[in-house]
Amino acid sequence: MKRIMTMLAVLICTLVLTAQPAAAAVSFPDVPKSSRFHDEIQYLVSKKVISGYTDGTFAPKKEVTRAEAAIFIGRLLKLDGTKRVTKFKDVGKNSSASGYIASAVKEGIINGYPDGTFKPDALISRGDMAAIVDRTFDLQFTSQFLFSDVGPNMRAAISIRKISAASITAGYPDGTFKPTGNVSREQFSAFLARGLSADFKQRSAIADTFAHDKTKQYTYGGAAGDRLLTYVNSTLEISGSKLGFVWQEKDLKTGESQYFIEDESYQGFATGLLKSDYYTELLYPIETGKSWSYYQEKSTYTAVHKTVVTPYKTFANAVEVSTSTGYKNYYVKGVGLVKVVDKNGDTVSVLKGIK
Repeated sequence: MKRIMTMLAVLICTLVLTAQPAAAAVSFPDVPKSSRFHDEIQYLVSKKVISGYTDGTFAPKKEVTRAEAAIFIGRLLKLDGTKRVTKFKDVGKNSSASGYIASAVKEGIINGYPDGTFKPDALISRGDMAAIVDRTFDLQFTSQFLFSDVGPNMRAAISIRKISAASITAGYPDGTFKPTGNVSREQFSAFLARGLSADFKQRSAIADTFAHDKTKQYTYGGAAGDRLLTYVNSTLEISGSKLGFVWQEKDLKTGESQYFIEDESYQGFATGLLKSDYYTELLYPIETGKSWSYYQEKSTYTAVHKTVVTPYKTFANAVEVSTSTGYKNYYVKGVGLVKVVDKNGDTVSVLKGIK
């Protein structure tokens, strides 16, 4: 049985802790603190990725063009934005975006069209945005959950599933992504901020999340000793690309670490080892008696308001998942996995602390 608490350890790699949002000095009259994406916008302004207009506004609802997307991405990646001649007949040397367009195309982040144009004034769709964000952050993992309006042959299908796995989007509650919809400046800001910060990834979690909180550390105990879970931005490379944001599970006795990802959308919650299959932890919506299978193992919701005692605290609202191999796994909304019991009733893993 694949469980995140019993995976084989790998060597520790150098880690860069997740960056936390910084306060910015600039404020916009059309982006009040009550605005949904106020903090994301301020975060990117502080990093000089985005800026407002000469009249002091930000125009958060204004839809993003391809030229603007190139500028935002160029600033984020610190690409050469010097105005210059491009290979596109509709992007002149004196265009404010010419340098960033040329640089972004060179990096393979944005492409032109077969007719030799770039269409700088064309609006960016959500599907296009997914592809750009995927390339910008060189995302490594693909969600196992599908959006009902994203077919397998859609141009941006894989990128959409990648930004979902990276907790940059969860789509909409009805299970759709709306790939053809346009993207506003505030929405684009939110996607970029989530690509950079664990704090903003956490803010994008679904309302009834059962995943771990990416801004906290978890200590689990078991027969093999204690383990510490931390969400990190790993510099470990796979096929020449940095791993990026993953969960690190560190054995506090040996110092060895293993790494896994959590994949959650409105369809369900899963975990996975690096370069491995995902294990479907929960399938949404949660209903007593509902079952699903993973290879030879079948999981069933056997209780939805179970009282579970852990060293950390007693939970009165745990969801109990019983497997065909005899395990019982307990999850709590907003907390994550809190306890695992084997077929003999022995505790395999239990939550000891959160900070």
